[in-house]
Parts: sequence; structure tokens; C-alpha cells
Amino acid sequence: MKNIIFLLLATIVYFSSCDPIEDRDVLPPLEEAEKVAEQINLKVENTFPGGNIIALSVDDGFQVHWKTEGINSFKTKDTIRLRTTGEKAITCNVLTKGGIVSIDRTVEITSVPNLVDEPLAFLVDYFGDGKTWVYATDYSNGTLHWYLSAPYAWDEIWWLPIADGVSSEDGFQTELFFEKKENKLLLTVVKAPGDEPQASEFLFNREQMTLTVLEDIFPGMDHAYKDTFEIKLLNENELVLFQDGAGAAKNTGWTWRFKRKGYKYLN
Repeated sequence: MKNIIFLLLATIVYFSSCDPIEDRDVLPPLEEAEKVAEQINLKVENTFPGGNIIALSVDDGFQVHWKTEGINSFKTKDTIRLRTTGEKAITCNVLTKGGIVSIDRTVEITSVPNLVDEPLAFLVDYFGDGKTWVYATDYSNGTLHWYLSAPYAWDEIWWLPIADGVSSEDGFQTELFFEKKENKLLLTVVKAPGDEPQASEFLFNREQMTLTVLEDIFPGMDHAYKDTFEIKLLNENELVLFQDGAGAAKNTGWTWRFKRKGYKYLN
């Protein structure tokens, strides 16, 4: 696994380098883009007229990097889904003996069916395929992913349990998977590796920015005092949930900070 990750990182660095060829004199000259496209049998096609699903392909055996609208792929054959209509530019960077040749293609998108609107798209992905969230244990100094706060302000910290050596009863290996299936919003929770998944429908209110979990499966439910959470922060990488009225006297708040699985904070 480490070798695969290293190879991927090395490939990304190679393709993103401004001057990857140190000694151009000892290499063959770069071939024309269209000649290379013909040699590798490059194809970029809508899978249906005007559709947002695009099939990308070159012959096997070539190293390529497809790039468009924030999408990156290193597969010789792949299918991608674009989010917006209009004319879209797709670039295929292919490694040749003379260096990297960039081949540009355009496709026209007139229809984007089943698109999930933001901000819900941040939670479940733009086509509802789902996204996995984990505790943001690497945020700041590593103590701000679960804490007691003021009931009127989620970011006014009153107590940091982790800084005091207190751990959540459910630990912080929990994974939350939010997805949209047909007309239902579903949450699946795995509290620790090897545990049985628990599932529940959830409700999302974009006007009030609230998340309601219908079954009691949310991690740390002993600290969640009701089914509905206020969403204080939601983007493609971060999710902060908050409840007021916590504690025995119901006069405090509680805050949970999650991140997209795989996202790393640069502290």
C-alpha cells in the first residue's frame, strides 16, 4: 500500500512539475499533440448526447493524467461525471519518450441529471454517491474535535475533555457515511473497525442548516441530547455539528468537528 501511495505521489509531482525535462538535448523532440492522440487512440466522448457522463480512453500501456473541473484521473480508461452545463475542456497529459504532451478536447454538456444541490452536495457528494466523514483529530492541536461550548456560540469553548485526558465512550475511530439513494437520505455509522454498521435515515434542512438523525446511531449519543443538530460549518472537507441545551442543567453546548476521510489539515 505504501508503494502505491508513493508511486501516485511521484506521478502527481512529475506531471505538475514546471520543467520535468532537465536535459532536453538528449531526448527526442516532443511530438505534435494530434499525432500523439492518434498513436494512443485517444477518445473523449459523451456517453449520451449532451450528457454529463464522459468516457475517457487511450490504449493500454500509456501513462496518462486526465484533468478537468477539479477532476483528476490516472487511468487509461475511465468514466467521469461533470457537474455543470456548457462547453468543457478536458486535457489529457500523456508521457512520451520526448516528455509530456498535453492534448486538449472539448465536450458540450446540456444536461446534468440527478445533481444534488449545494450545500447538501458537500455532505453526500454531487450525485449522492456518498461521502465518508471522520473525527478531525488532526485539526489545530488535536483537542478541538469534541468539546463543551457555550450554548449560544459553538466556538466559545468551555471545556476540552481531550486536553484533560477524557475520551469519548465511542472513541474517535468512528466513520460516518452520508448518501442519497433515490429520494432517501441515509447515514451509516461504523463506530470502530470491525463493528457492525448501523444505518438510519436523516433529514437535511437547508434553510435552517440542521441535520436530524431519525435513529439513535450518532456517535457519542450520550452527549447528543436531541435528534437534531445545528450545522455550523459544512464544505467539501469540513463538517461541524452543534447542540445547545446540553448537560444536566441543559445550559451548555456540545460541538463535534468532522472532516472528509482522507483530508489532512496543514497545521
